[in-house]
Amino acid sequence: MAQPVVGLVLVSHSAKLAEGLAELSTQMAADVTIRAAGGLEGGGIGTSYDLIEGAINEVLGQDLGVVVLTDLGSATMTVESVLEFLEDDPVRFVDAPLVEAAIAAATAAQQGDDLDAVSAAAGRAIEVFAAPQDAKSAEADSERETNSDGEYSRAVTVTDEAGLHARPASKVAEIAAEAEGDITIAFGGEEAEADSAMMLMSLGATQGASIMVSGAVGDKEIIDQIADAIAAGLDD
Repeated sequence: MAQPVVGLVLVSHSAKLAEGLAELSTQMAADVTIRAAGGLEGGGIGTSYDLIEGAINEVLGQDLGVVVLTDLGSATMTVESVLEFLEDDPVRFVDAPLVEAAIAAATAAQQGDDLDAVSAAAGRAIEVFAAPQDAKSAEADSERETNSDGEYSRAVTVTDEAGLHARPASKVAEIAAEAEGDITIAFGGEEAEADSAMMLMSLGATQGASIMVSGAVGDKEIIDQIADAIAAGLDD
């Protein structure tokens, strides 16, 4: 897997909120540099120009691009002020819901995506939850199947107690990122791209659900790896 080339800076009015989200994101993207820039220097509620600038420069100092995410309007204003002096640096502010965007961006960065792709993943994060998903279990036609179009599918039962939630979904996304083509997971009449942890989480696949992992027959090894990992359990 490619090494991450993008880091994140999470800006919140609350230091605890930013630190907690950074901790959560790190659980799904252990190799990604994630810095929290929350609250004021004295620990109060608010946003600090100096803390934000310091966090961004720390990530830039590791020769990484930087995606900056914020919680509320005044945090955004402070970030925009900082970025006015960093126009020539690879830094992007993405205006998107902080929690969803942080998870999406961290997962994309973990997969080695570049600054454009990580920014796009953060910006699309909320779309995953725009419409309610049907959480009914999908009935799989067969355990293994290769159709005439050269597509290979594996049916598998989700074993993790919490289903395809954050950590299992991120691990599946990491495996799927190694595929040559697109791999999808189908559940409850819905289909998600396997290399997007956010989309996988939106399926709502719970423990005991039967899901279908599909892709081109050329990616059979990756599809089997994903199916075997889901069957064995990923939340360790």
